[in-house]
Amino acid sequence: MKRILAVGFGGMIGSLLRASIYVAFTGGMGLWLVNIAGSFLIGVAAIRLARKSVELRLVVSTGLLGSFTTFSAFSADWFHYLESSIWLGLAFAGSMMVSCIVSAAAGLWVGRREVPL
Repeated sequence: MKRILAVGFGGMIGSLLRASIYVAFTGGMGLWLVNIAGSFLIGVAAIRLARKSVELRLVVSTGLLGSFTTFSAFSADWFHYLESSIWLGLAFAGSMMVSCIVSAAAGLWVGRREVPL
């Protein structure tokens, strides 16, 4: 039960942060910002929290960052672009995927540095 509550607590914070960014950045920029920043932070957390408690990892990675990033909003936008043009949809999906993977890799690299964040 403690682990489920940890995920729920982190999820509440992450979804509120995502909603705040969506309000501040309109026109699709919010989606890009949360997915790229979230991917970076997941990379950092994977390294920095590896030896921490399971509950802390669940709060940060699964709860907070899992609800902060959003695959469902990505999917909705992707379908919108696909309706306009298959090429636009493929470019959107490919660029989002590459951006998030590069961002997560950068987070892993930063997480391995000895400098505190």
